[in-house]
Amino acid sequence: MSEQTQGNSVPPSPYQVRVTYNASQGIARGTGADWFGPLNPLAPIAPPGVAGRRFDYPVGYNLVMLPRAYEPIGFHELRAFADAYDLLRLVIETRKDQMERQRWRIRLRADKRKGSAAVPDSDTQARVVAIERFFQRPDSVTRWKTWLRALLEDMFVIDAATLYCQRTRSGRLTALQQLDGATIKRVIDDWGRTPQPYRDDAGGWVYPPAYQQVLKGLPAVDYSARDIIYRPRNMRAHKVYGYSPVQQVLMTVNIALRRQLWQLDYFSEGSIPDALIGVPNSWTPEQIKQFQDYWDAEFAGDLAKRRRAKFVPGDTAAKVVQTKEPQHKDDFDEWLARIICFAFSVPPQWAVKLMNRATADNQSAQSEEEGLEPTKEWVKDLVDEIIAEEFASPELELHWLDEDADPAAAEAALEARVKLGAVTLNEMRDALGLDPYADAAADRPMVLTASGYIPIEANAGAQSLNNAEALSRTDIEAFRLPGPRAKSDQSADRAPP
Repeated sequence: MSEQTQGNSVPPSPYQVRVTYNASQGIARGTGADWFGPLNPLAPIAPPGVAGRRFDYPVGYNLVMLPRAYEPIGFHELRAFADAYDLLRLVIETRKDQMERQRWRIRLRADKRKGSAAVPDSDTQARVVAIERFFQRPDSVTRWKTWLRALLEDMFVIDAATLYCQRTRSGRLTALQQLDGATIKRVIDDWGRTPQPYRDDAGGWVYPPAYQQVLKGLPAVDYSARDIIYRPRNMRAHKVYGYSPVQQVLMTVNIALRRQLWQLDYFSEGSIPDALIGVPNSWTPEQIKQFQDYWDAEFAGDLAKRRRAKFVPGDTAAKVVQTKEPQHKDDFDEWLARIICFAFSVPPQWAVKLMNRATADNQSAQSEEEGLEPTKEWVKDLVDEIIAEEFASPELELHWLDEDADPAAAEAALEARVKLGAVTLNEMRDALGLDPYADAAADRPMVLTASGYIPIEANAGAQSLNNAEALSRTDIEAFRLPGPRAKSDQSADRAPP
C-alpha cells in the first residue's frame, strides 16, 4: 500500500513489501518434529511464468553476437585441433568412410508392414520413389555420400550440423543446403529453449528468429525454426551448444600435439649431439674449434662417408661417448591413441601393439555396436524427421541395409528361419531389400515338412493339414526361395514370377 503525498505516489519501504507466488503450506507443520529443523524455504519471488526455465542463462543472452560466446572454447579452435592432430583426423575420416558405404532405402515403418499394409499402394510407392530420388542429391547438386560426409564432419568436430531448407514460393522443400555450423548463433526464448512458431490473435503463423548467421563478426541473417534444421547430437541441459567428441578429448589432443612438436624438434632442432668425442687436454679452445670445423667439412653432405671409420691422432677415438637416443614411441603414445579411438568407438588395433585375434574381433564388434550404430541412428532420425514433416509421410522411414554380412550367409540364415516358421516370406524379402509379394500366402508363417510348406495354424486339425498340403502344391510353389544371385538380379525382382 502506498501513501499519497501532495498528489504523488510514494512507494512503500522495501521492509514493508513481501512478494510471493505459488505460496505453499510449508515444510514445518508445528508437530514438534521441526525442533531445530530445516525450516521453510524462502518464498520464491519470480513470477509463475518462469516455471520451466531450462537453465540459469546470463541476462541478455541473445545480445551477444558471436556463437559459443559463453563456452570455454570456440568453433574455430575445435576445428583447428581436429585438423592439427593427424591421429584424430584419421579416426574421424575412418568413421566417415564407414558411414559412406552404408546402403539404405526408404520403406514403410515396421508397425505399418503388418498384414495387408505389407504391400504399399501405388501412392505410397510413388512417394517412396520421389523421396529416394530427393535424397540421392539432397542439395540438388551433391551426391548422398559426399553430402553425408560434410554433415558428419560438423557433427563429429563441432556438433553443429546445420541444413538450410530451400523452398519454393508455395513452401515445398526443394533442397537441403548445408550451412557452416560455426556461423550459426542460437537464439533462446524466455525459458532457455529454441523459439518455436506460434499463432497470433488473428490466427496467422508467426515465425520468431531462432538462429542468427554471423558473418564478418556481425549478425547477417535471421532464421526461424522452419528455415534451418539445426541438429546437435550431444546436448546438455545447462548448455546451449552441443558437446562434440573432439571437445571431449580436447586435453588429450593438446598433450598429443605437444608431444608431436617435441618429436619434430628432435629432427629439426635440438642441442644434444649424436656423440661427444674427447680431445687431448693440452688443446686450446682455438685448436678445438679448428678441428671441429675440419670434421664438419669432412662429413657434411656425404652420407656414405659418415658410415666409414676415420682415424684421428692421439687417444681421441678412445674417448668417444655415444649419447642415448630418445624413445620416440612408448606406452604413453599407445594410451593417447586408445583415448582418441575410444571417443569415436573405433578399434585401436592399428595404432597399438599386436593382440590375439579373439580380442581384436571382440573389440571390433564392440566398436561397431557402440560407435557406428549410434551414428546411423542419428542420421536415420534426421532423415525420418524430414520425411515426416517435409514430405507428409510419417509412415515411411530410412532403413539401413546390412552391408557387412556375407550376402550368401545372410540369405541362407533367413531361408532357414523361413523353413522353421520364424519369419514369413515377405519378412525375408524385406530383410533382403526386395519389395514384398502381394499374395496373402507370403505373410503367413509356414513350416517346411516332407510334404511341403505347411502353415503353422494347420496343426489345429486334419482338415487344415489337407488344405495346407493343397496350398503347398499350388500357391507356395510360386514363392520358391531364391538362391544367391547378383545384386542387379535382386533389385530387378519386383514382382512374383
